Amino acid sequence: MRLKHRSLIGITLLTIITLGIYQIYWYFITKTEMNVINGKTVKVPFFLWFFVPIINIWWYWRFAKAIEKVTKENVNRWTAFLAPVVLTFIAGITVFLVFGPNNVGGLITPSRLVYSLAVLVASLLPIYYFQSNLNKYAK
Repeated sequence: MRLKHRSLIGITLLTIITLGIYQIYWYFITKTEMNVINGKTVKVPFFLWFFVPIINIWWYWRFAKAIEKVTKENVNRWTAFLAPVVLTFIAGITVFLVFGPNNVGGLITPSRLVYSLAVLVASLLPIYYFQSNLNKYAK
């Protein structure tokens, strides 16, 4: 197995069509590819840890170390670690503020949908950064 070249436009469209589920798939398949390339030196743990609160922070750290090794330190592990953690946290808070308990009474308006779509696309920024760097090493 090798790194696959993925289109950023394709990632965006698949994320929108699947309402964000493709992002989870992207992390899974990229983890699998990096584990094969890195061997036993820098291994990303079992994917289900991605879904466990608190432990998923450790999972992201291991993912960041793996992506740093695959890109030959072109992507810094701290950037790779903090970007998805911080942006996911911010996206979660903003979606909660828009659709949270204080705003339940209203219908889903077009402006709320556009805002949610913007947050979804903004949460793709770390994936864009990672994939654009990984594409340089894809064959």
